[in-house]
Amino acid sequence: MRLYDSLTRAVQEVDPIEPGTVKMYACGPTVYRYAHLGNLRSFMLYDLIRRALELEGFEVTEVMNITDVGHMTDESSAEAVDKMQLATEDEGLTPEQIAEKYTNAVFEDATALGIRPANRYPKATEHIQEMIDLTKTLVDKGHAYVVDNGSVYYDVTSFEGYGKLSGNTLDNLREGHRDLETDPRKRHPADFALWKAAGPGRLMRWPSPWGEGFPGWHIECSAMSMKYLGETFDIHAGGIDLVFPHHENEVAQSEGATGKPFVNYWIHFEHLKVEGETMSKSKGNYYTFRDIAAKGFSPAAIRYFLLSVPYNKQLNFTFDALAGAEKTVASLRDFRARLSEAKTEPGSNDEMHQAAQRALAEFEAGMDDDLNTSVALAAVHNLSREVNTALARKKVKADDQRELLEVIDRIDTVLNIFGKEQREMLDSEVQALLDERQEARRRRDFSRADEIRHELAERGIILEDTKDGVRWKRK
Repeated sequence: MRLYDSLTRAVQEVDPIEPGTVKMYACGPTVYRYAHLGNLRSFMLYDLIRRALELEGFEVTEVMNITDVGHMTDESSAEAVDKMQLATEDEGLTPEQIAEKYTNAVFEDATALGIRPANRYPKATEHIQEMIDLTKTLVDKGHAYVVDNGSVYYDVTSFEGYGKLSGNTLDNLREGHRDLETDPRKRHPADFALWKAAGPGRLMRWPSPWGEGFPGWHIECSAMSMKYLGETFDIHAGGIDLVFPHHENEVAQSEGATGKPFVNYWIHFEHLKVEGETMSKSKGNYYTFRDIAAKGFSPAAIRYFLLSVPYNKQLNFTFDALAGAEKTVASLRDFRARLSEAKTEPGSNDEMHQAAQRALAEFEAGMDDDLNTSVALAAVHNLSREVNTALARKKVKADDQRELLEVIDRIDTVLNIFGKEQREMLDSEVQALLDERQEARRRRDFSRADEIRHELAERGIILEDTKDGVRWKRK
């Protein structure tokens, strides 16, 4: 398996620290609204990395954070606002209720899209002490300083390697740079907050050695990734927009604290565009998974579309392209159904054996080559055409049928697009599961409650926790 590493700016063979085991951290959602298609492309690609590594025989431990602490919409702006707090005001819920609502929504959307759960989902609010401890270590080591209002800043000039991930240099990072926070108390314009003093009206705040406040955005990922994966781990993945300042600052604070390399491979995904433009609510081209599903598109088609272009290239969303993905998925599922249901004679056909092995080899070669999904999908479509022709000519024998279905199943452990047909649930069956879920929550059996939520999501049922109770609807 070879992946492009943003730090070395080269394609590298994955050689994990612990042979046979890959430890991966994935930058997760900030849970104050529904995830949009760009977010979901990232979550899909985390899933793709993990599935592709497992196809190669690696055991993968995946950790994805849940940012349930509010952060500012634009740190450099005098009009900066806390996005979580805005959501509480808009919806009349507490920050905790907002976080729970949209965390559950992310899990539902991910399940519907065939994204397997990470091994662990640490929440920022449950790791405040770890962030405070890491901040204290950085202060003690001279990498951070406390200002008079009780905020703590990282001193970027104290870390010799600052800029090695993004290519930014301190000479180029001047006051007013769009990614830099403005505060006259900072020693250098690029210094960033590890801990921020809570101002009047701030809802989410915690005690600390420096006074009441809340953690900076960057510190949470360092604290949680190192807690669960170690001070040095294999893969850190996220969107290309996170390279600077988020991931650059993670490197500085983590390596400043430990004196060790933080991450061996940095994987970054390119942007998703909509009709060639950046997605924005003001442009009217902002889409969540739920928006798309409500227009009648299947989760399988959305998944196929998001996988259709390699992760290191921009993906342009259009409804025409999605309609094409819908037809493609239907065609592939029809192909597997025809193959599965075909009446075959005993024996084998060497041409079919060669076709099966060629398709698998080409698929694996594509995935091994920096997750080249274009090559991998081409192998699937070539196999479909060849086998459909052979089926029409009665050239597929019983042994071939069995081997071809095994190859398709192996490929689908990565793609997860062929799917399984399931009987639609009756309203009474949905209600029975909802009642069981409510009883499980009452008993504080949250594991069973989550199982039911995921089961319903897999069957196309979306739950919404409201002030008036739980509501459900079909996708």
